[in-house]
Amino acid sequence: MEKISFLVFNGSALDNNEAIDKCVEKLVENGITDNLFSKLCIEREKEYPTGLPTEIPVALPHAYYENINKNCICVMRLNSPVKFKRMDDNSESVDAKIVFNLAIKDSNKHIKTLQYLMGLFSDGDSLKKILAMNEDNLIKYLEEKVG
Repeated sequence: MEKISFLVFNGSALDNNEAIDKCVEKLVENGITDNLFSKLCIEREKEYPTGLPTEIPVALPHAYYENINKNCICVMRLNSPVKFKRMDDNSESVDAKIVFNLAIKDSNKHIKTLQYLMGLFSDGDSLKKILAMNEDNLIKYLEEKVG
């Protein structure tokens, strides 16, 4: 099964839509998918929110899309938190500090990847590392833990 690559960057967004747009911009720049992916992730987020109330809140926007060229997760570490509706209760929000925008081709790989990420997110120390590491070290760390 194809490995997952990672893109990591720090940035700012006014809201969750802009955070998703910025992640997809990186995915497009790297030849992973096209701009329509952003619209699909934003639409899915409205219906099935992905914010998680973990020790450091995260969000996992994603969408199934046939125009994904290779499996990739774009990780955006936010300079200021952005509100995402909670996955477990869409009447509540979390102030996400990290966005993991998943671009995964195969649905089986997608589910496995979500399981690995959930395990990672349940550990507050892992989340602190994700915020603190430089980009290259973070990519190596994520490849080890998730990829």
